[in-house]
Amino acid sequence: MGSLILSSTFCVTLKLFLCFRCYLSNDFRCHFSKKSHNTNSIFQSAMIASLQTPIVVAIFLLAMGFENAAKGLILSIQKFNVSKASIPAIMIVVNLVSMIFGPLYIWSLLASTDCQQSALVSKITLHVFVISFSFFLLFKAWVVSQKRSWVAVIGFLLISNRCVWAVLDCLWSYSREVPGGCLYLQDKAAIIGISTGGILVDVFATSTTIVSAFRDVDEDSSNKLQRVYRVLIADNVIRSLLVLAANAFTLNYSMVGTLNIASGAGGSPTILLIIPAISNYVYTMATNLEFFWIDVRKDIMQKS
Repeated sequence: MGSLILSSTFCVTLKLFLCFRCYLSNDFRCHFSKKSHNTNSIFQSAMIASLQTPIVVAIFLLAMGFENAAKGLILSIQKFNVSKASIPAIMIVVNLVSMIFGPLYIWSLLASTDCQQSALVSKITLHVFVISFSFFLLFKAWVVSQKRSWVAVIGFLLISNRCVWAVLDCLWSYSREVPGGCLYLQDKAAIIGISTGGILVDVFATSTTIVSAFRDVDEDSSNKLQRVYRVLIADNVIRSLLVLAANAFTLNYSMVGTLNIASGAGGSPTILLIIPAISNYVYTMATNLEFFWIDVRKDIMQKS
C-alpha cells in the first residue's frame, strides 16, 4: 500500500509539473481548440514534447529511489532514536538528500529555461548525496577496522578527492539555453574523475573490512565474533558488486559515449542522463541494505 501511494503521488506530481511547464513556456503543443481537444490531449502533448525513452527510464529509477529513500529515512530515524549511534545518523542524511535529489533532477531534465540554474542545483545535490554515501562506506570501514588511524587518514584523502572532483564538475560542466530547450555539456575529465573516485572508495572500504576480518579474528576468537565478521564481509562484497557495477558503467560510458544532453521539445536525450538516476537508486538501495545486515548480526549475537 505504501509503495502504491508513493508511486501515485509521484505520477500526479509529474503530470501537474508537465502541464505547468507547458503553460509557462507557452509551448504551442499545449494549446488546444475546444472543438478538437480535451484535457487529456494537453497532458499527452506535454508528454510527447518533454519525455523521450531515456527520460522516462530516468524518472522510473528516480521514483524507485525516492520510495526506497523514504522507507530508509523512517527506519534510520527510528534506529537513531533508539541507539543514538553515528551510522544511523549518516543514513538519515543519505536518505534525505536522495529524496531531495529526485525532484530536482527531474526539474533539470524538463527545463527549457533557467538551464544553468536548474542543472547546477541538481548537480550540487547529487554531489552532496554521493559524498555522503562515500562517507557512510568509509565510516563503516573505519569502525570495523577497530578505528585504526591509517584507515581514517586514507578515508579523509578519498573523501577530499571526491570533493575536489565535485567542485571541478560544477565549474567545468554547464548547461545553456538553445532554441527549443537546454543543452547540457558534461566535462569528460570531471565525470571520469568522479566515477574513478567512487570505485576507489568502494574498493578501499571492502578491502579494509576483509583485511580487518583476517587480522582481528583468529581461531581462538569466539564463534559469534567469527560469524559476525563473515556477515560483514558478505555485506561489503554484495554492496561492492552493486556500487562497482554502477561506477564501472559510468566510467565506461564517459570514455566512449556522448557527453551532451539536449532537453526540451526539440531535444535528443542520451544515456548520459540516466547515469545520475542509476547512481541515485543503486546508492540508496546499497545504503538501506544495512538494515537487513543489522538484523542478521543481531540474530547472531542473540543466539546462545
